[in-house]
Formats: sequence, structure tokens, C-alpha cells
Amino acid sequence: MEHKRLVVALAVVCLLIGSAYAVAKLIPASVDGSKCIGCGECVDQCPAGAVSIGDDGTAVVDKEKCTGCGKCAKSCPVSAISTE
Repeated sequence: MEHKRLVVALAVVCLLIGSAYAVAKLIPASVDGSKCIGCGECVDQCPAGAVSIGDDGTAVVDKEKCTGCGKCAKSCPVSAISTE
């Protein structure tokens, strides 16, 4: 009986984590080009490799790669990136 409860608890945790990931994928990071100074901090902090510096010198987010973790937004010194 104890193992059954553990399996159910793990299943619930997996569902919650999966749901949070799915929601984050629905809201990828976005860049306000008028604020971005092209410092590259966001590029260094993105664990998914979803952020790069574009031809115009500002950050660009690859929406397909972005997991919505928010590390890029936290690292931006001018608050040019948002995950909302």
C-alpha cells in the first residue's frame, strides 16, 4: 500500500512539472529592442541557447528553443527582456 501511494505522489509531481513546463513554453521570452543595449549577458545565461545577438546589435529570442525559464530576463542589466 505504501508503494502505491509513492507511485501516485510521483505521478502527481510529474504532472505538475510537465504542466509548468508546458505553460512556460507557451510564454517564451521577448525582447524590447528599444531598451536592449546588446551587452550579451542574456546570451551567456540562456541554458537552451535560445538567445543570440542579431544583425542590428540587439538580443533575439528563438521562440522554438526558449523554455521560458527567465534566466535571460534576470541577467539583463536594463530589463529589456520579459517572460510575461
